Amino acid sequence: MEEKKNVPKRRFGEFVKERGWKSEYFENLAEIVRGASPRPIQDPKWFDKNSQVGWLRISDVTEQNGRIRYLEQHISELGQKKTRVIHTPHLLLSIAATVGKPVINYTSTGVHDGFLIFYEPKFDIEYMYYWLEKFRPEWSKYGQPGSQVNLNSELVKTQKVYLPSKSEQLKIKKFFQHLDKLIDVHQQKLQKLKAQKQAYLSEMFPQEGETKPKRRFAGFEGSWQIIKFNDLLNATEGIRRGPFGSALKKEFFVNDSQYVVYEQHNAIYNTFQTRYKISKDKYNELIKFRVSEGDFIMSGAGTIGKIARVPKDIQNGVINQALIRIKIDASIIDPNYFIQWMRADEMQNRLTHSNPGSAMVNLVPMTELKNWEVLLPSLEEQQKIGTFFQKLDSLIEKQEERVKKYQALKQAYLNEMFV
Repeated sequence: MEEKKNVPKRRFGEFVKERGWKSEYFENLAEIVRGASPRPIQDPKWFDKNSQVGWLRISDVTEQNGRIRYLEQHISELGQKKTRVIHTPHLLLSIAATVGKPVINYTSTGVHDGFLIFYEPKFDIEYMYYWLEKFRPEWSKYGQPGSQVNLNSELVKTQKVYLPSKSEQLKIKKFFQHLDKLIDVHQQKLQKLKAQKQAYLSEMFPQEGETKPKRRFAGFEGSWQIIKFNDLLNATEGIRRGPFGSALKKEFFVNDSQYVVYEQHNAIYNTFQTRYKISKDKYNELIKFRVSEGDFIMSGAGTIGKIARVPKDIQNGVINQALIRIKIDASIIDPNYFIQWMRADEMQNRLTHSNPGSAMVNLVPMTELKNWEVLLPSLEEQQKIGTFFQKLDSLIEKQEERVKKYQALKQAYLNEMFV
């Protein structure tokens, strides 16, 4: 049987016998124009908080994932004369920063020059939103390797599009809208769990100037004990910042090795995937900076205070200068309690405001950190708190997996249901 052309891999049954999708250039499917911006954009006269017309920014697109239902900033009547205002839903395309991201506004919007507007479309805009989502990686062909993609109206106008019938467009759009609702429900559950955890972190650890928490398990009372941070640490290895200077020069990095370098992103994102490897000789030389199962690593420059615990079966590795390795004394402080306590508001505020005079935020010297006075409950109460947050973290991880599963499912369908 001769293979049909211009048809997707996956198609709804009632359309299988229909002809292939029609190819057309965007310029024949809509009037495509660029938004406009008043200049200089910082001038307050262009904006009015009482205006009914919002001002669309790239940050709005990122926060709302292209579905613009509200806008915090509003443009004045004077500003509206310098831009393009749309009062009904329109399909837009970002051509700056988040290049190639499709957008639909559901509120009155002033569109600046970082977007293209599709006027009088000959297609269902919700359908085309999903087509553009699927096509987004393809815009990279207009950029040089290593450079930012530079989109403009002429490039978009001359892009070929494959369109099914209006009835098939509607069927496809409804399918993806349903999938988006499922993803949104699970994302909302995830955000609720994260908000709950943040609230518990604020209430189950004493705030600055207090000696006991607002929320507590039954059977525990009284003030927490004052102790030096150093007293929580392993007596021999304790806390150590990664090596500086010539210890980790790029020429020491090799491709074929089982010894790795852990960096700041490993602590910030709680991941132990690595970019760099070092030789066995260099690994042996840096014995003081090795990490082992159960250790904690903390970001120590720029974004500081983010902490992760080293998991089982970790690859042999050392920390770099942006990380701090912490080994605790488990007979004094429960590991599950320790990581949650370090993530709580009071400790995070203390860590991030520890060096206010510096142009770049850096953690205090290790000697100063060791001498900090901290509050500690009994080991039994620590274990209760640690177990509670461990279970909450498990719920969050499972919900994150659900979100990723639906997002991956959507991407698979995007790849298979469009030409």
